[in-house]
Amino acid sequence: MHRYHDAGQSALLFATNVAAIVATGTVAFLCYGVRAGAERAHMRVGQFRGRTLGAVVCVVVLVAVPLTVGTVTVAQDRSLATDARPVAEKWAATGTWQIMSVEARNGIVVISALGLPPQPAPTALRTALDDHGMRDADLELHLVGGRTQWCPSETDTCTVQEGGRSCLRPDSREVYAPP
Repeated sequence: MHRYHDAGQSALLFATNVAAIVATGTVAFLCYGVRAGAERAHMRVGQFRGRTLGAVVCVVVLVAVPLTVGTVTVAQDRSLATDARPVAEKWAATGTWQIMSVEARNGIVVISALGLPPQPAPTALRTALDDHGMRDADLELHLVGGRTQWCPSETDTCTVQEGGRSCLRPDSREVYAPP
């Protein structure tokens, strides 16, 4: 699954480069009158029609749409991670745990915590995130020395799993029962 995503991102990068080169070249040639100079030099110059310019604009728009969507997604994830960090740190401070990292991937809050048993209840973190306006974001909590907890949005339960959902790996889960 990751390879298809990487291939898609590589194709988008290539298309972005092509669109930028074509658009920049078109604008530069029009601004500097390259067509008129070529005609004065008695070179064969094809007709420049609105369809030609329309094709250039179409290529730029076709690339701009996925770039804009990707940029918005990244900005939302960064904002979500920034909002989740103080909530996670306060949750970890209730015990002997430390927050190692807080990220967001496609609207999933991914938190890594390190500490000694007993672990704080993941459901308490889920509730705290909900109380701070992050009710629609799923939570993936990696407890170093423990297991990964999956706490879906808009629920008050968490499940234990062997890997991470944000990494797109299907894993077996069992219901988490707070101690």
